[in-house]
Amino acid sequence: MHIFPQGNRINDIIRLSRRAFGRYKLQIILLTVLGFLSGLLEGVGINAIIPLFSFVAGGDQGNDIISRAIKKVFDYAHIDFNLAYILIFICSMFVLKAFVLAFFNYIQIKIQTDYEERTRNELYNATVVSSWGYLLKQKLGHLEVILMNDVTHGGQMLKLISTFIMVSTGLLMYAAVAVNISPSVSLITLALGGVLVLLLKPLMYRTRMAAHKTAAMNKEVQHFVSENILGMKTVKAMSVGQQVVQKGAGYFADLKKLKIIVFLLSSVSSIIMQPISLIFICVVFFVSYQTPYFNFAALAAIIYLIQRMFQYIQQFQGALHSMNESVPYLKSVLEYKERSAAQAEPDAGRARVLFERCLQFKDVSFSYENTSRVLRNVSFGINKGEMVGLIGRSGAGKTTIVDLLLRLFEPSSGAIMLDEKNLSDISMQEWRNSIGYVSQDIFLMNDTIANNIRFYNKRLTNSDIEKAAKMANIYEFIKKCPDGFDTIIGERGIMLSGGQRQRIIIARVLARNPKILILDEATSALDNESEAKVQKVIENLKGKITVLAVAHRLSTLRNSDKLIVLGNGKIVEQGSPSELLEEKDSYFYKMHNIIQ
Repeated sequence: MHIFPQGNRINDIIRLSRRAFGRYKLQIILLTVLGFLSGLLEGVGINAIIPLFSFVAGGDQGNDIISRAIKKVFDYAHIDFNLAYILIFICSMFVLKAFVLAFFNYIQIKIQTDYEERTRNELYNATVVSSWGYLLKQKLGHLEVILMNDVTHGGQMLKLISTFIMVSTGLLMYAAVAVNISPSVSLITLALGGVLVLLLKPLMYRTRMAAHKTAAMNKEVQHFVSENILGMKTVKAMSVGQQVVQKGAGYFADLKKLKIIVFLLSSVSSIIMQPISLIFICVVFFVSYQTPYFNFAALAAIIYLIQRMFQYIQQFQGALHSMNESVPYLKSVLEYKERSAAQAEPDAGRARVLFERCLQFKDVSFSYENTSRVLRNVSFGINKGEMVGLIGRSGAGKTTIVDLLLRLFEPSSGAIMLDEKNLSDISMQEWRNSIGYVSQDIFLMNDTIANNIRFYNKRLTNSDIEKAAKMANIYEFIKKCPDGFDTIIGERGIMLSGGQRQRIIIARVLARNPKILILDEATSALDNESEAKVQKVIENLKGKITVLAVAHRLSTLRNSDKLIVLGNGKIVEQGSPSELLEEKDSYFYKMHNIIQ
């Protein structure tokens, strides 16, 4: 759904520009002033050709307003009004125009790049701080396209506004100079240009529609590529590489067609404008030559001005087309920014984490959006220093409990209490800094082992990292690596085994000295040997840190102080492993015997 409704296309561009570039109002006003100054300097310089040619031809030195004004300036400055000084004057006008244009371009590129930097930072930050429920709905690769492609096109809109200002002010100044020389020819030129702009107006709508489709297709292509690159191992294992390539070829072909359409639509105006301007100039020359008041100097100036006016009209039309082409991308940026801002993760808590006694779930219920309840009146407690195991069939609600503890979601009813203080009253940042989370989905960077353990925490020293590695039972392996802690581990840790990757993740978590450690199926993807090493790490932590372990493998939980068994969103069993093994009807007993 588009936040911005379709309306008048020019008004749409103005409204979007105000919303996106409001902070650059002063710079845009300065660009407008510079645009007028640039056009004025060039126009006056061109008008000075009339007295220049008159000196050469020996005729009248020009009776138009600007020529007389130039002569007055010379007289006021006590400079001889002759051929040499007029040439110097004309050159000076164009040199000054060059400086003005250079300053104009500097401001233009500065605000464009500043917009891109600010917007990327804002969008990335808005994404990071948005709610987990919102992030789950986002397609892979879409954010990358918005950040790198749509923001760039949005910045192009800012550049096009600057170009539009320069073209419009230049056209106005040239028109003013041309009217000064020949009002009738100038007005006919402007009228013809206006008619051409109106005749080509329908192309702008088609350009925008094609650009909308191109922007949407860019996102789909990025999603398709990212999705299949991440799943390349499965693609190869299932031998469907050619099918994936063929589907990609279809996407790429559609993108190619759309880009060709946009290019052709945007180039029509330049193709039409050039021959029309040439024909018009020929007609003006022919008619002027037949009149008894033929003045070659004035005619040369007016022909040059007409040619420049047509160029500006062509650039004016081209800028409008390009703006329409950029509108979908700018809308995409603004819509994403507003959606993300509306989905910001709530954090009204201000209290600090003080964990002295017990973490409790009190009658906690939860349901995802438009779904039935996942948890129903769940109540249990985890004492400080305990290791508690959480088990149950798939879909029982184990992951939901973890997500609630991580405060990725808030309970629909009930409360999670830390020493009788509601978690919602505790600062989100403070709470998450107190939790260590290890999941089966291993996230490692293509960087050194040390940087993967440090994980953006600049306060960690090398000794802190080594200590965490020893606690995670991975230190000896790291020392045997060719570059030790500086060893690059490849994309997502591809150079390491599953157990080594998991123990580096555990070292990363332990380096932060968390008060609570959550192990979410941390050993489910490991072989027996790797699991045994991770299990040893967990056993060494027992009594030193509070642990909640979610697992299907009961071996991971055999040394737990307490087991909580979930079924259909409710707690169906609770007790120590030895107590539950004594109850032959218990889930834990049955699963234990099946494994045995």
